[in-house]
Amino acid sequence: MANGTIITNNGLKIVLNRAFKALPDYLAPSVFKVGTGTATPAVTDTDLGTAVTIDADNIKNFATGYPILDETNMQVTFRCELLSTEANGNSLTEFGVFNEDTTELMFSRAVHTAISKTSSVEVSYIEKDKIQ
Repeated sequence: MANGTIITNNGLKIVLNRAFKALPDYLAPSVFKVGTGTATPAVTDTDLGTAVTIDADNIKNFATGYPILDETNMQVTFRCELLSTEANGNSLTEFGVFNEDTTELMFSRAVHTAISKTSSVEVSYIEKDKIQ
């Protein structure tokens, strides 16, 4: 497993579509998933390796007030939070940002060192993507 974050090909499609179409076909990213997959992220990824149930399903909205757009530094920040009651009993190793189209599109995927998620652990994921 190689740690790190990538923007997927579908993530690039979302950006292009929303930037250059008067009426975009794709919704902006607004939800995240976590999982136990360990494969190195690839631009061709379309979903997590092994998504886990967060609460009633396997997606959750970003934290209130996110994403934050910083046009001065050409950066977007996502903040995603798992409460003490969510995704327990899993060794979390991956995180992904998605939109909520009928067929959801993965914007980005990251793998990381395992976090043992229990009811005594809350997790915050912060992803910052910068255009250079």
